[in-house]
Amino acid sequence: MYCEYAHSMGFSVRKEHLSYWIHTRIIKCRAFCCAKAGLKKVRPSPKKYRKLETRTGCLACIYFTTDTEGRNWTVTKFVEEHNHPLAMENEQHLLRSARSISKMQGSLIKNLTDAGVKTVHAYNFLSNEVGGFENVGFSKSDAYNFVQREKRALIERGDSLSLLKILQEKQLEDSMFSYDVRTDELSRLTSFFWMDGQSKIDYDCYSDVVIFDTTYRLNKYNLACAPFIAVNNHWQNVFVGGAFISEESIDSFCWVFNTFLKFVGGKLPTTIFTDQDQAMAIAIERVFTGTRHRLCQWHISKKAPSKVPCFNNEKSVRGLFYQCMSKCDSELEFDRYWNEMINSGNLQENRWLGDLHRARRNWSTAFNKDVLDLGILSTQRSESANNGLHGCSKTTSTLVECFMGLEKLVGSWRRGERDEDFRCKQGAVSLKVRSCAMLKHVSKFYTSKIFVRFEQAFMEGAAGVCVVDETRHDENNYLYITKLCDGSDDKRWFVSYNSKTNETACSCRGFETRGILCKHILRIYNLKNIREIPPVYLLKRFCRDAKKGIYLPNTPGIIECNSNLIFRNHLMRFAYDLANRVENSKDAKAHVLGRLHVLANEADEIVEAVEMRRRGLSDENDRNTPLVRDPVTKKPKGISNARLKGYWETGSKKPSKTTNLLKIVITLIN
Repeated sequence: MYCEYAHSMGFSVRKEHLSYWIHTRIIKCRAFCCAKAGLKKVRPSPKKYRKLETRTGCLACIYFTTDTEGRNWTVTKFVEEHNHPLAMENEQHLLRSARSISKMQGSLIKNLTDAGVKTVHAYNFLSNEVGGFENVGFSKSDAYNFVQREKRALIERGDSLSLLKILQEKQLEDSMFSYDVRTDELSRLTSFFWMDGQSKIDYDCYSDVVIFDTTYRLNKYNLACAPFIAVNNHWQNVFVGGAFISEESIDSFCWVFNTFLKFVGGKLPTTIFTDQDQAMAIAIERVFTGTRHRLCQWHISKKAPSKVPCFNNEKSVRGLFYQCMSKCDSELEFDRYWNEMINSGNLQENRWLGDLHRARRNWSTAFNKDVLDLGILSTQRSESANNGLHGCSKTTSTLVECFMGLEKLVGSWRRGERDEDFRCKQGAVSLKVRSCAMLKHVSKFYTSKIFVRFEQAFMEGAAGVCVVDETRHDENNYLYITKLCDGSDDKRWFVSYNSKTNETACSCRGFETRGILCKHILRIYNLKNIREIPPVYLLKRFCRDAKKGIYLPNTPGIIECNSNLIFRNHLMRFAYDLANRVENSKDAKAHVLGRLHVLANEADEIVEAVEMRRRGLSDENDRNTPLVRDPVTKKPKGISNARLKGYWETGSKKPSKTTNLLKIVITLIN
């Protein structure tokens, strides 16, 4: 009542005196005063920003007293006069006691900010909904304070302990969820790794090529984000595990890789792509024995201009360098082009090229024709994950915020995968050659993204590859020599074909490395009038049902609803349909009502048992969870809090005093 009176008059209210009846918690006296009551002690502050002094010693107040039962309230004192000007009608929405964020408004702000909307934009959205800032009920600073309180609530137990609690809750929700943490001698968190059930299923399907990179450090502890990325049947990124590590050492990488193998049952990836980190390479050699380690060609080509003096000036050296990276089909061809590059540029004494040549099996495609790599040459897919995470993390982000941000990014990837699954099921790819039987056959097997890659190879083979010679060794075996029709390259490719078994092989080894038949083999298939691709050359990891038999998301009778609202709507629709079916039968209605009562009792028992189990596990986890301290706060290298300069500022320098004086002298002389 007093607040409504105060806001209509134009002043804010503050709680003051409170007393209770003796030996009870019944209020005896409650006092409210003007927010400008009293005076604050003036203390000198070295801070640049000083708060305004708002206290004026105002005596306006009201006192309420109650009886011993706390039922009847009486006003015993009321001072109406103020010693300061009151707020005008168009300013009353700024009064402190008149501002509050309702539960609905708070939920909306939280949902918008969690979705990546800035707080100021969420506040502007609310103001547009109610017709102006004065009708929102709180200020923009209140919205910022609310968001900060929500963030602090996530780490009220400490950043590391709050993260462990979130990981434990996810483990309760997902029985396949696994995580592990690592601490130092002072019990400070140094590394943690996690993998959910969906990641394990995805790795089981797409474990042939994995990309691992640790180039992202944007949090208050300077921890490196190290995600494991794979490629699905839609040529999209798939998250198969993630870690945050405090240092990029051999020991840290060995712990991450061993934890990864422990969670996937020891199944090694066929190929792993990383950058040129020596500690990472040693850890992969120790842990991922049998896995082909490949280096990112993008990082190598980026360093080349600074390491090779004539790289930018001589096009021949640059062309031969890129030829050695990804355009050689054999080791002999690589050695020929490499020696030609060294001699043409007089680079015999270049140490960087010497080290690069010794590690040629890790980066050149000529030495990796026997292992599947899907045609990937760099770790750019991991870089795209880092770029996506950059939008939800900053230099002051906590571990919980970074973890939740990566979880949102992974969720968006999985939504994109489900969208592509839907598109492939609901539509068919339009063929460039509709009468081609082979394209019709393959379009029913491959996903739309993979089919486009296959169709491009098929068209290049049909229009761009010529058969130079045909040699028949015996009754069923044939050997074909092919080349490009345009004559741009003198290179020859040898294709062997068995007419009895339909076995085919090409000297370019395109199928062995990319998983899709190359244009040379497809040219021979076209020549031999083969209408369907043999099943052995159609990899399951590229088909529309790559997860069939492993993961069935739409099992009948099981509703996978992450939202309680979606579940309630589904259940109400089901009950409504059931009521319509039995409404004309008295016996059916009695049977349904009876079974519903029994079902309700059983559901209550299940919910109570699950809650008791959850509470017990939560208490047990709290007891068993060791005391884990937060990592040491560090400022990431290269990150500055200074204002970013604009385009015109970066290119111009402020003239010195000497320059200005010289201009004045010249002007006077003229």
